[in-house]
Amino acid sequence: MRTLTAKISPHLAILLLFFLLHATKAVHPCSGAIYAETNAPADSRERLIEIIARYRVIGLNFLVMRKGEELGYGCFGYADLERKVPMKRETIFRIASISKPLVAAALMQLVEKRKCRLDDDISKHLGFRVRNPRYRNRVITLRHLLTHTSALSDEGRYDDFLRASYSEAPPSLTSILKSNGIYFSKKNWKKHPPGKKFHYSNMGFGIVATIIEKKSRMRFDEYCKKYLFLPLGMNASFNVDDFENVDSFAALYSHYSEEEKKSEKYKDKKEFEATMDAYCGIKPQRKNFSGWRPGFNAIVHSPQGGARVSMLDLAKFMTTLMRDGSIDKKRRILSPASVREMRKIQWSGNLHNGLHRKAGLGLTITKNLIKGETLYGHSGRAYGFQGMMYFSPIKKYGIIIFMNGGDYYKDEKSPVEFHTIELELFRLLHDTYLSSK
Repeated sequence: MRTLTAKISPHLAILLLFFLLHATKAVHPCSGAIYAETNAPADSRERLIEIIARYRVIGLNFLVMRKGEELGYGCFGYADLERKVPMKRETIFRIASISKPLVAAALMQLVEKRKCRLDDDISKHLGFRVRNPRYRNRVITLRHLLTHTSALSDEGRYDDFLRASYSEAPPSLTSILKSNGIYFSKKNWKKHPPGKKFHYSNMGFGIVATIIEKKSRMRFDEYCKKYLFLPLGMNASFNVDDFENVDSFAALYSHYSEEEKKSEKYKDKKEFEATMDAYCGIKPQRKNFSGWRPGFNAIVHSPQGGARVSMLDLAKFMTTLMRDGSIDKKRRILSPASVREMRKIQWSGNLHNGLHRKAGLGLTITKNLIKGETLYGHSGRAYGFQGMMYFSPIKKYGIIIFMNGGDYYKDEKSPVEFHTIELELFRLLHDTYLSSK
């Protein structure tokens, strides 16, 4: 489906932004005219600019798809604030936890090939025994990892292990999972048995990626490239080395409020600090995988949040999840049964903070975005990135939103399933492009 491109003129953008910033008493980090390219109608463009101003968003990209066709898109602000590089449709983001459905899909391919089963003991595939030290006789399964019900926690020594995994000499996964490991801590495990409760765990997806390596005998990033990204025609990777041009990357910016900057820890911080992918067009030094061993520690590839992809290419993957595993008649990455298993409610209940959660395999299932509709997908938040990918397999539409920096959480006082800015943007885009379809 062809779409018409509507650009806001620089003069109109300046006037709109001037009015909105003064109306909201905010000073936008872009300090003046804001780049905008979109096919949204004028009233929706104005509301989008108002949201960008109010939340001080540096850059925002969105894409609305229906039945495999593009309905709407928008690129606002900057991919690189310092160099004033504007957002483009092809801008590549590090998408944080939106990476997790990709990891789940990769594992489901191996399940289809009978290399493993969802209810297998993960110890069987890792080659060493893994147990919650409080429940030594309770098996932890792949299904537990994909649904965040393994009782693994990102507390204890996880952060130390993560930093070491990104170093020149990454440790083995045994160093945090075995009781004699240097990063092992009881605090890495919750006090409930596996399968009982939902507790979000990045560590769990690192283990899944490691098992993908063990069963495929391939590096995790190379497996995803060969069996997910290339078949779908996606310019995507868990490895920066795979991209020819890092100038197309969105730099990510963490935000520090005035209140935070009163503390000793953040006193020297600017309001926005570049924290990830601020390459200024210069490719980083290639990673050294000369000592790679399958199943040693796939967290070196950041499977929990390190996929890099544009909204256009992520839409190809999202479409396969709506179309039961295929993007068209020629390209299929999963069987319909596997996709239905991913979208099936695997766990449902209340979290410790009172929020209700429904989990699929690497997917969140929610009715709290659009009233009366069940949507599937994932949100992501890390290093200043905030984004979401949610879709309806019934109505065959999906919405992708990427942002690379902003004061996202200033108006929230308690735990939420979706941040206020996410709800505002998602519902605005749904009303603009889909409410009458």
